[in-house]
Amino acid sequence: MKSNTPVQKDSRALRFGIISRPLPIQWKWIAAILFPTILVLLLIGGLIFQTAQIRHFLFIAFGIALFGTVFLSYLLSKRLVVPLLQMTEAAQKIARGNFRHRVRIRSGDEMEALADALNRMAEDLQRQIQDLSDDRAKTLAILSGMAEGVLVLDDKGRIVLTNTSFERMFGLSGDPWIGRYHYERLRHHPLNALIKEVIQTGKPLSQEVRLETAHRPHLQVQASVTEQTPRSVVLVFHDITEIKRLERMRKDFVANVSHELRTPLAAIKGYLETLADGGLENREEAKEFLAILQKNTDRMANIVRDLLQLSRIESGLDPIRPARIDLREAVDKNLLLLKPLAEKKGQTLTVSIEPGLSLSADPEKLNQVFINLLDNAIKYTPEKGTIAVTASGTGEGVAIEIRDSGIGIPREDLGRIFERFYRVDRTRSRELGGTGLGLSIVKHIIEAHGGKITVESEIGKGSRFILFLPNQTPAGAVGASL
Repeated sequence: MKSNTPVQKDSRALRFGIISRPLPIQWKWIAAILFPTILVLLLIGGLIFQTAQIRHFLFIAFGIALFGTVFLSYLLSKRLVVPLLQMTEAAQKIARGNFRHRVRIRSGDEMEALADALNRMAEDLQRQIQDLSDDRAKTLAILSGMAEGVLVLDDKGRIVLTNTSFERMFGLSGDPWIGRYHYERLRHHPLNALIKEVIQTGKPLSQEVRLETAHRPHLQVQASVTEQTPRSVVLVFHDITEIKRLERMRKDFVANVSHELRTPLAAIKGYLETLADGGLENREEAKEFLAILQKNTDRMANIVRDLLQLSRIESGLDPIRPARIDLREAVDKNLLLLKPLAEKKGQTLTVSIEPGLSLSADPEKLNQVFINLLDNAIKYTPEKGTIAVTASGTGEGVAIEIRDSGIGIPREDLGRIFERFYRVDRTRSRELGGTGLGLSIVKHIIEAHGGKITVESEIGKGSRFILFLPNQTPAGAVGASL
């Protein structure tokens, strides 16, 4: 190992303010020692010598030396006390966080070197604290912008840091949780057990948990332990509620498609076997069987058609092509197609639309919306019932309402009626020829236009479908995936 040279030693000493320069001869300190010495010698001489003239001279010299000593002591004390007071004041301001204050001493001695060291210390502290503040601000900005919840614990399980997403997930906003143990604030046994295991083993773990809050979010938790000492436990919470919902919908979709296709396929297979086994000999029965086969075939064709349409809307293969449409003409055209069904049940159809009301929409797709909603209203409204279509313009678009006096929809089913194949009454829906995809198609089309659809209903009192379409629909827009 190489030894440090004198130059290296002096550079380190200068850096830390230990020495600033070779110490000069300090004449003021020599004078401070010399004057009291002279004073003492004069006093001793005055006591020793008995001649009055010499004694008189010595006492005068003693007085002069005494005055000089007092004056020099005052100057020296002032020269020492003032810099010390300045440095004391500077140290107090630094302790209060004011790092801009500087000590100005130009004495050329150790006091100046000490003042320079104090100033350098203040500059270094200011720079380091500013760096820490910048790093903290960046960290907080990153944590605040994260969609994932973040929870940091110390090695004892006390909460050290959280972010906004975590507070929102667990409803802790405004509560004093920093410094508290995790099990005091997180009243969730599986999660607390996971944290305990991570702290004890030091191994990363992952687990799915379900919170008992209003909307019961489904979370994926990833917990790990940092390597530095003291150790910290970092937990990241991913909200997978939407993923779980989509997985459930996918499973339900596959199950529903299988069920919807299995029923007509089973009927078709059964009647075909019957016909093949001699059913053709009885012409009346053969006609009846063929009618059933045609009905089930049409049902399968309708299901496949609606599925393909949904797929095309979602994939963007069937974009919106907006045009200016007179709303009253569009409604009347579709009512004319469905009027025979309503008249057959003795239902009353009424229309109340502001004159000249128009909107920007895809004509073909808007017709599908009206056909589906009006057809459902007619199907599920008893005889002698009423169906009303009203529309009015707003500052932002057009509000359309289709109201019926039908059987209504249970409250617990209102949130799911726009899902694929979801039916309130499956048996009744199949009897009426529904595929279970009509309302899903309606919602896709409305959302593709940048609008929204809601429903209000009460059992035995009918339903209200409220549509809102904006004034302008972007060309080429596609529907959102459910």
